[in-house]
Amino acid sequence: MVKYKYMIADKIFEIIKETQPISTFTFWEKSFNLLKKETQALSFIEKKQVYNKAIERALHAARKGARTEFICAVLFFDLVKTKHLTTKKIRQETNDNTANYVKCYVFAEESLPEKSILEHSYRTSLKLAAIKTNFPTICAAMLHEIPTHTELKVEDLEKLFDKETTTLVKQFINIRTIKSSNNAQYIHHLREMIVAMAQDLRVIIIKMCSNIDRMELYGSVYSNKKLHEVATESLEILAPLANMLGIWELRWQLEDLSFKILQPEEYKKINQRFDVDERKNRQKYIQKTTAQIKRVAKEANIDCQIAGRFKHFYSIYQKMKIKKKSFNDICDVFALRVIVKNEDDCYRMMGLIHRLWRPKKRRIKDYLAAPKTNNYKSLHTTVFGLNGRPTEFQIRTKEMDDIANFGIAAHWFYKNPKRKTPDWMHELLVQQQQYEKDEEFLSEFSSKILQDRIYVHTPKGDVIALPSNSTPIDFAYAIHSQVGHKCSSALVNDVKAPLDKVLTTNDVVEIVVNRQQAGPRAGWLNFVQTNTAKKHIQEYLDQFPIERAFRL
Repeated sequence: MVKYKYMIADKIFEIIKETQPISTFTFWEKSFNLLKKETQALSFIEKKQVYNKAIERALHAARKGARTEFICAVLFFDLVKTKHLTTKKIRQETNDNTANYVKCYVFAEESLPEKSILEHSYRTSLKLAAIKTNFPTICAAMLHEIPTHTELKVEDLEKLFDKETTTLVKQFINIRTIKSSNNAQYIHHLREMIVAMAQDLRVIIIKMCSNIDRMELYGSVYSNKKLHEVATESLEILAPLANMLGIWELRWQLEDLSFKILQPEEYKKINQRFDVDERKNRQKYIQKTTAQIKRVAKEANIDCQIAGRFKHFYSIYQKMKIKKKSFNDICDVFALRVIVKNEDDCYRMMGLIHRLWRPKKRRIKDYLAAPKTNNYKSLHTTVFGLNGRPTEFQIRTKEMDDIANFGIAAHWFYKNPKRKTPDWMHELLVQQQQYEKDEEFLSEFSSKILQDRIYVHTPKGDVIALPSNSTPIDFAYAIHSQVGHKCSSALVNDVKAPLDKVLTTNDVVEIVVNRQQAGPRAGWLNFVQTNTAKKHIQEYLDQFPIERAFRL
């Protein structure tokens, strides 16, 4: 029995080594040793119960991809609750993050009146730990229901917890409900949400994770009306924001869960079709493909992890509805993700894949040498795989994969933990303050931020997202300021087009550059849509006021 329990602990450590930075490995070793040491004083039955519960909770958190300190923290809940261990000792033996989260959990357990609310708070914090947010955010998620469901106020929490955590709880209370209907209360909540986001974007990410959990597990608790409100809010407001922030992991969950609640019959049709036609065949194909790749990777001494990617139901529904495509057309290409240790291994792995299967022309993309503007990095290639079936591979490191899935949250984890809000969010705050009339604000917010986007392509197949009504000039400046400045003409879908032509989704745009051209024309300001284009054009013209008069 003892051997079996230690086997689970070893399994947890194996998962940590596969998914977490090397610098965090010692946290697990210290925490596990502390758990063993502190349970020695318990009776045999109590020791067994506490240990088993702790290790099972840690295994679940590890499988969800939670940060190492979070996995360590869940080991100590019962020991601290029963006064067999103090958070002070946890802090001394492990680190501040682990101790702070344990303190939040135990306090929430003692304060919240219903177990379901505690479990919701825990699952929300676990989701945040899995997308690599920092610990004040994770702790705030653990406390976020207390001011609503108890007599305790945020001011009471400020006496017990750090200011950063309690400020996030306070901001969350302001945006707890954003009912999706065009009334004064809805618009008021939207304005509050923007202010909270501009102050600290992490508060809206707590909101996203909380909504996901409510839709996943609260169907039996909420009324249909309440559940529909949460789903509508998630689909209309939160999912587009997750998309803007690059947090794809949250975006697809918000969309698919909302889709299931709001359009159950359409969801059911796709789910049944996927089960009947796709799932088993895909799993077999992925298993066979994975086995071949792992064999050649082992021969080349490359450590790798491989996972198949399924298209999400709402994405399938949208493409069938908007692009009038059949289910088979959309689900025709298999997609696999290969995670390796470093950039050199990315290129080596692509070479191995190309030796196994013939690559498809014009489907090789190197986002390592030329990352996307949102810092997305990866190698992409589509090959004619087993039985000649088109198969797409995305090859990247663990850090690149986290940034691709978790967007700005992963940037906090890997790069800059002090940066809380991107520049465009501050710009949004300034913009919303300019609209005194609620109707005008709602129109601008809905069109410019949430819904009105088009997606056009470069001749190489790269996708560029632009506001609706954008033109080739907007496209040119999205590529690079000098491409915009020297833009002389454009081809849209291989046909010459005027520079003020309004682009639509799926247009293929090619910019013709004239290097002898002095710069942009002032008249372009009359039709460009993006702030990037307006800024670069204006800055150039301000440098040459005389030339401006001749370039209208």
